[in-house]
Amino acid sequence: MNLQQLRCVLEIARVGSVTKAAQNLYISQPNLSRTIKELEKELGVSLFRRGAQGMEPTVEAAQLLRYAETILRQVGELESIYRTHEQTMRLALAGPHSGYITRALASFLAKQQGRPLNVSYQESATAQALDAVSRGQVQIAVVRYQLLYDDYFKELFAKAGLASRTLLRFNPCVLMAPDHPLAGQELLDYEQLQQYPQILRGDAQLAERTEFAAPAPEPAGRIHVQDRASMYELLRGVPCSYAWSKPLPEAECRRQGLVQRRCAGVAMNRDVALWQAKYGLSPLARDCLVVLQEAASRQGMLLRAMQKTQPDPGTAPAE
Repeated sequence: MNLQQLRCVLEIARVGSVTKAAQNLYISQPNLSRTIKELEKELGVSLFRRGAQGMEPTVEAAQLLRYAETILRQVGELESIYRTHEQTMRLALAGPHSGYITRALASFLAKQQGRPLNVSYQESATAQALDAVSRGQVQIAVVRYQLLYDDYFKELFAKAGLASRTLLRFNPCVLMAPDHPLAGQELLDYEQLQQYPQILRGDAQLAERTEFAAPAPEPAGRIHVQDRASMYELLRGVPCSYAWSKPLPEAECRRQGLVQRRCAGVAMNRDVALWQAKYGLSPLARDCLVVLQEAASRQGMLLRAMQKTQPDPGTAPAE
């Protein structure tokens, strides 16, 4: 028996639902169910039954719940005795370079005034972010991939023991220099792009399944870079090159000396937050994830507003 098992029992009893309790504890439902079954096996009793009001504690669970409340309260009191105001709260995240993520982190840190913090955000490609959260090097990782590879990534997350939550969905656009041969068109198609070199951001190993991967057939050439600044520099310097990106504000495009164009039939992309399902999230990490979700929601509304002002990718551009 451990403290996490007691927390799980109390939360299920409080909300009357395994699904809701798992969401509140930021662990996966299968892991929560497994935790309860292991505790029931250890104690030799059933702790919950399904009733009209949801999951209801059994008679055998009543005494356990009273003890659990007392134990967890005393543990909290004990921790508060030895926790000084100078104790540093630690938080580590990894994910792609994205404005809404850094804005969320800034907003989160602004709310922590007076609390000593040690916070790091590693701008990482998909493979590196997955590895970091799987090894426990970061509490939260954000990965970006094409929605058509959803099954592949869900299986990957499950094998790594990761819980996930979708943050953002969007249709990517094409970035290029203003003098690119296709820059004069408002709407592109894949066949037009294949004759030009593509610049990819991120690791080559997962390039076919990660953010803004190019569809078959192969483009005229590929240049892999690790950061957005290098991608912008190459787009300006490599003749006729292009790159996939999430839609950017026009002011950002002008600042970088680039233009963006939509492409017909482009696959939707997804940003997903990941954490270790077995251990859940610390209170600090949970608060950060909430702020991250709020920022992603605002970003989604902004992208939808931007798309309404651009031509429909399913129709031909006006002459």
